[in-house]
Amino acid sequence: MNLARKESLGYAAQTMDMDAHSQLDRALRRLLRPLVRIMLRQGISFGEFSEIAKRTYMEIAWDEFTPDDARPSDSRVAIMTGLTRKEVKRLRETRAQATEVSTNHMNRATRVLSGWFRDPDFCDERGQPRILNMTDDGPQFPALVRRYSGDMPPRAMLEELRRVKAVTVDEDGIHVLSRSFVPAGGDPDSLRMFGLAMSDLGNTIEHNLDEGPDGDLLFQRYVSNARLNPRMVPLFKRLLADRGMQLLESLDDWLSSEEQDDDASTTPAHVGVGIYFFDRSDEPPADR
Repeated sequence: MNLARKESLGYAAQTMDMDAHSQLDRALRRLLRPLVRIMLRQGISFGEFSEIAKRTYMEIAWDEFTPDDARPSDSRVAIMTGLTRKEVKRLRETRAQATEVSTNHMNRATRVLSGWFRDPDFCDERGQPRILNMTDDGPQFPALVRRYSGDMPPRAMLEELRRVKAVTVDEDGIHVLSRSFVPAGGDPDSLRMFGLAMSDLGNTIEHNLDEGPDGDLLFQRYVSNARLNPRMVPLFKRLLADRGMQLLESLDDWLSSEEQDDDASTTPAHVGVGIYFFDRSDEPPADR
């Protein structure tokens, strides 16, 4: 290969790297905009966010980017992340103190609601969830909670479901209103769900970028239209709510039917899918 050809290929590769870096820079700024809005509403300062970012950089570099034939070290992580060795050491030593709040009770509430809709013991002859009561005689609410939530007290589960408006209680008994555990905005549970949703979507995108077009790609698709009649937006929202929920419920039924027993020798997989609506109408055309 002649020198001119080598220089041409080298320039092309450098241009591609610069273009990829530019696109990533733009993607990060777009990603951060909704995150910053949420942080400002919750009173999270830039200093707090910076500390979170530093800790995450340290953890990922330490756990996932150390070569197989090497041991992780403060120096290696500092070189890779741009943090100082002093910062890496401090973050590493305080890592055990940074604990996450468990989402176990959210998972339990979701299982209870799902079981109420699909378990024949808690449905009527038409397959619809029955009105339950708090008595302990047969397939009533306490039995539902024990079957799908383990040792969580039925009264505590009832209050949790009432708090997020998934059930209502009257003189006839306990009525289920929703198959989904959806806390109100600003609620601690809604913020935990936000973190899980962003993490799940981000991990899927990261996996697909790393695998490349010929790799084992995870399902990642969306549809959009930049010329929709504005009057049709409410109709599209209702269409999505109906058909999207039908799809999710059918997938939830399939997943539930394929659960392995608690005494199985293999570690169970935790997989799922999410559907979301977005509206870019207020964004400048160049950013859409």
